[in-house]
Order: sequence, then structure tokens, then C-alpha cells
Amino acid sequence: MSIKIGNVTLNGNVTLAPMAGFGDVAFRRLCRDYGAALTTTEMISAKGLIYGSKKTVEMLRLAPNESPSCVQLFGSEPKDFFEAVSRPELSAFDIIDINMGCPAHKVVSNHEGSDLMRDFNRASEIIKAAVSASGGRPVTVKFRAGFYDDDICAAEFAKMAEESGAAALTVHGRTAEQGYSGFADWDIICKIASSADIPVFGNGDVKRDNLNIRLNMTEGVAIGRGALGNADIFARQKKPASKKAMLLKHLEYMTFYFGAEFTAVNIRKHLPYYFAGGKDLKQFRARLNTIKDAYIMYREIENCPELP
Repeated sequence: MSIKIGNVTLNGNVTLAPMAGFGDVAFRRLCRDYGAALTTTEMISAKGLIYGSKKTVEMLRLAPNESPSCVQLFGSEPKDFFEAVSRPELSAFDIIDINMGCPAHKVVSNHEGSDLMRDFNRASEIIKAAVSASGGRPVTVKFRAGFYDDDICAAEFAKMAEESGAAALTVHGRTAEQGYSGFADWDIICKIASSADIPVFGNGDVKRDNLNIRLNMTEGVAIGRGALGNADIFARQKKPASKKAMLLKHLEYMTFYFGAEFTAVNIRKHLPYYFAGGKDLKQFRARLNTIKDAYIMYREIENCPELP
């Protein structure tokens, strides 16, 4: 099923949600290999982009299979969004996404992310600023069920975002107060999907065993943590792909983009997801965590008979 977001067409309706700390260019490339219709960068600071932060610019790297492409920005000032979206560094991106859902304290305390759900006027001005600077590229918004558990305002927020010029919405079914605890409320997502005149992607608790059910509830889904160690979820095949093959390809991509030493350390946060639900590989994983060269790690994994 294809989905049209403004002037951009996605050849599918299962996408990778932006994930801070996990959604780097290597992981996004892996997810595209398995069929993700869209992959979005990690959260990019609008201010960091304006001030030319080296780390921020490095996070904008795109894989050769990332077309169409999407960048997610966060911030608190409409003028920062206008300037950031206008920057030449974003010219390669087809879609501009705005984060209005991150519940992290350090983000919320700066009036960014999900804190914008407590200030509809500011959120609206940010969307309008991004749209006016986008040069016709679609601007999308990711947000939550609400900020407080006792104030579910997602439907009203969605209406505001659409009226402000958003071309699509991604709704996470938890409140900011929940963080990632409890369960995502898909009834809220369905309500928005049924009333909006733009595409709505549901997000939260999307897994292999409920993916088709979720897709029947809304136009598309954005998979976040459910894709960690499970990039083949985008292929929508009954039989899961080889964990070993996925991990080796992930290692290969990380090494290509970041080098062997960086990869050996930073792949470690992904390992629990690759090894989850399988045979007891605690000792093997502990050994991998001591390796400081990705090429050595690659050989260890390749020669591990217990990893399917």
C-alpha cells in the first residue's frame, strides 16, 4: 500500500520511527534493506544545526537506499525552525519531521519535544515556520496521546497540526508522563486516524505478532523499539530472518560509516535485542562486550553456531 505525504509518495506503509541513540545511518540502511518504506534520522537539534555543530551535521548522513528521506528536528523557537529548515544541509531531505513527542526530561525542561503539547500556540507557530521555509517539501509532526495522563489532548493537537500545515502525523499512544511504561492506547490513535484528512501513522507497541492488526487500525505504522534486533519486521514475512545474518550486516554497515573501533563499542547496545528470546548466549555476549575491533567481533559472530 502506497501513501502520499504532500508531494512525496511512500511505496509502503510500514516505516521506521526516529530513535535517539539507535537510528543512525547504519541501522536505517539495514531497515531499508528489509523493506522500511521510510526511515527518519535521530532527533536533530534545530539550534545545533544553525550553529554548525559537527556532531549534528554528522547525524545528517544518508544511506544510498534512503529515498525518500526524512529528517526530524526538535527545538522550541519558531525562528530556529525557519532557519534550520532553510539550511543547505537539509536540502537532500524530502520530508521535514518535527518532534513534539520526546518525553526525556532534558528535552522537556527546554520546552522542546512533548512539552510543546502544553503550548498549542507555540507548536502551531513552529509548524507554520517550518512549512514556510520548506520550499514545498512536506512537513510532518510526531506527538503523543497527551502530556499528562489525565489530559488526553491528542485529537485536538492533531487538528491544530493539520490546520497549521502538517502533511502527515505520527501519533504515539502513550502520554509524556508515561514515558515508555505501560501500554500505548491505540483507541486514541484510531480516533485521530478516522478524523484527519492527512495520513496518520500509529506508533507504540508495534511488534511482529500484532503488525497486521495495527495496520488495520490506521493508514500506516511507525515502528521504533520493535525494530531493534528485528529489522526484518519490515519484510513482513512469516518466518523471521536469520539473526546472525542481520547482525553481521549491521556490523558491516556500522564499520563502513563509523570505523572498527567505534563500532565495536557502539554495537553493544544493540546486542541484547539480537540475542533476546534465543538460546542462552550470556557468556558469548559478555565476550563480545570485551572486543574492541569490529572485524574481530564479526569473525566471532560468524563462527558462533548457537546464534541462528
